[in-house]
Amino acid sequence: MAVAEMPPIPTFDMWAEFDEARKSTDFFDTPDAFDASSEEDEDEWGFTTSANEHSKMQCSVCRLPDGDIHVCDDDCQYAVQGLDFNGRGNGDWVCAHTGRVVTRHCEERTDLSTGRSTWSADPDMQGGGPMGGKWRKKRDMKKESQAAYMVSRQFDDGAMPQAIEAPKAARAGVKRGALCVDEAAPEDTGPKRIRVSKKNVGSSSTRNLLVDEATTTFSKLFGKHYLNSRPNKAPIIDARLLDFNLLFHAAVKKYLKETAAKGARPVLDDIHNIALAVDNVIADEKRKLAEESSARGGSITGMHFRANAARLAVALWTGACNTSYLSQARRGADSFRPFCAGVFYGFKRGLALADGTVLVPRVDDFSAALPSTKIIASDLALKSLHASSHRGLCTIHRAIAAAGELNEAKKIFVEATRIARSI
Repeated sequence: MAVAEMPPIPTFDMWAEFDEARKSTDFFDTPDAFDASSEEDEDEWGFTTSANEHSKMQCSVCRLPDGDIHVCDDDCQYAVQGLDFNGRGNGDWVCAHTGRVVTRHCEERTDLSTGRSTWSADPDMQGGGPMGGKWRKKRDMKKESQAAYMVSRQFDDGAMPQAIEAPKAARAGVKRGALCVDEAAPEDTGPKRIRVSKKNVGSSSTRNLLVDEATTTFSKLFGKHYLNSRPNKAPIIDARLLDFNLLFHAAVKKYLKETAAKGARPVLDDIHNIALAVDNVIADEKRKLAEESSARGGSITGMHFRANAARLAVALWTGACNTSYLSQARRGADSFRPFCAGVFYGFKRGLALADGTVLVPRVDDFSAALPSTKIIASDLALKSLHASSHRGLCTIHRAIAAAGELNEAKKIFVEATRIARSI
């Protein structure tokens, strides 16, 4: 019995069939979406066209929780509308499983907004606009002329119009100084201006005002001429090293160029590390500026020393007001500004009680930071303030002497002693 011969098994190139199927138009939206001649063309990141299309197909396919395979396309049944930061739809429809933007449907807004910014900080963009930045209805000159004519018809030309009296002064102050020989003393001088007594140190508002005035006096003690003419008064500052946006953008641009040259893609973690490195550079630069400022005497004219000096002056003034010398003195006998100048001048040699309790510490850098005699003599206000420091020192010594015994003086100036330790 003859055995029937088996039909020959057809042979075909399996890989050739795969390449033909991959290049088929069934995988793409348009027939010319993929060209075999451009398969090996590289983009700006160094990836070929075939690799990009393969990645795109992988992003379109995912496995659902029930085990089914989902291919995401324009008719994706799992697409939901995306929301912006305000909770309103932004027009993008996103697949809930792959995260791809499937399609976009622009909806008509009901808030009369065109989506375009109508204002810009650029002055060139505001050119040609209406006067005042917005539209105003133009006045009808014909109606205005008619209204003016009707008002003029109401005037009586036979009557002399009365002159408009000038408004009286808000406060008729009394003439200061001696009266003339033929001038009588006024009977009703009016209410006097209420002045806040600086010796009423029990009020917190008064103490706050005294601290502000002491801070201002401390700043005036150095003078603007001295701060402007001081050699090497501030270190050279490179503003670019303190600008985060400038440093960060420059570092990111350099990183992108290096990444593109290597044919790799940027990583978000590297960008975060660049931001941290920029923060460290700015912190180091600020620390260097603080050290240079401290080495040049910036600690004396700085905010910390100025605030402590003002608090010390107010504490000494509070203690002096509790003594019999200032409590029984008449108003204006000893003012607060010369007292502050005397306290600040006490930093040159220091001030202590009989047992060595320090009221005003000695600061050697304070004498070097004060302006020279020539600069003080050239400014009348600065000269007057420095000359009044002797009067303030006399007030401090007289208040200490009026305190009586040593223990009583230590109780009165206990706050000043505590502040002096922190300077």
